[in-house]
Amino acid sequence: MEPVVPPQKKETPLPSEKEIVEKKEFLKREEIVTMRKDVARLRELEVQEEREKIATIKPSEEIKSVELGGKAEKDEKGGREKEIAISLIPKILPKKPPSFQKILVRAGAILIIFLIGGFFCWYFAIKPGQPEGKIVTPGGESTTTATTTATTTAETPEISGTELLAPPITERILSWGYYLPTATRTIDTIIIHSAYNTLEGDPYDVEKVIQTHQAYKVAVHFLVDREGAIYRLVPDEAVAYHAGTGEMPDGSRKNIINVFSIGIELVYTKTESPNEAQYQSLAQIVEYLKQKYNIASENILAAYQISPGRKDDPWNFDWEYFNSLIVP
Repeated sequence: MEPVVPPQKKETPLPSEKEIVEKKEFLKREEIVTMRKDVARLRELEVQEEREKIATIKPSEEIKSVELGGKAEKDEKGGREKEIAISLIPKILPKKPPSFQKILVRAGAILIIFLIGGFFCWYFAIKPGQPEGKIVTPGGESTTTATTTATTTAETPEISGTELLAPPITERILSWGYYLPTATRTIDTIIIHSAYNTLEGDPYDVEKVIQTHQAYKVAVHFLVDREGAIYRLVPDEAVAYHAGTGEMPDGSRKNIINVFSIGIELVYTKTESPNEAQYQSLAQIVEYLKQKYNIASENILAAYQISPGRKDDPWNFDWEYFNSLIVP
């Protein structure tokens, strides 16, 4: 017998490297697709479970979560469901104030601002105890910008138990040419001046005479116009700049005559004399001031008497006639 020879196995040829790589890439793709399908199924299951759990949440649990300030207490089983329920509840927003409340608040703020501004205006501009139109600095410049309204007054002070009547006086207080001293001043002298309008127009125009004084920052206490009307330009208690660098006839009190004197000015030109109306009005105001401040007759002086060589007014003044009109 011939010996049996087992059949020889055919050797399978090994795949090439390219085939191996392609197979690996194919398997990877198949694995990725399978994983994606599994993940999608899991997500669908999770979504379905969450919907079923949300449907089982009770309204009382939602209200409780709102009362806790939007932070639901979590437990092991139902924590996620409560969080989802809270997110579905709308937040309660604070109510906006009505529009009329805003208007009231704004109106109140504006009123307060006006009150504060009014107080400061009153305190710095119109202080109590300081008459309007008389706030003047020691340098002679007034802190007010307007003069007072002209009004006719008749003062009636009492001296030694007797009533002293002042002539009619028109108030025309200026805002320059004087200052109010801190202490009450003693008045014992009257100085008489004369002036006229050196600008264009009527030489007796009172307003233009005052404008001329304003240019030089000087002023008198009283002015008597050509018709005899008396104007008060500066308060008696104020020191007016009218005497300049003069001195009393006896050589005393040099350069300080403004401090203790009152200036009165007559309006007429250098070629004229005061008329009868001016003499009469001057006599009345001088007599009134003499008695009010106890001024001696020898202290009723002309401007040229306190400033000889520098002043020559009042021009053509009849002292003898004037003195006959006043009480000695």
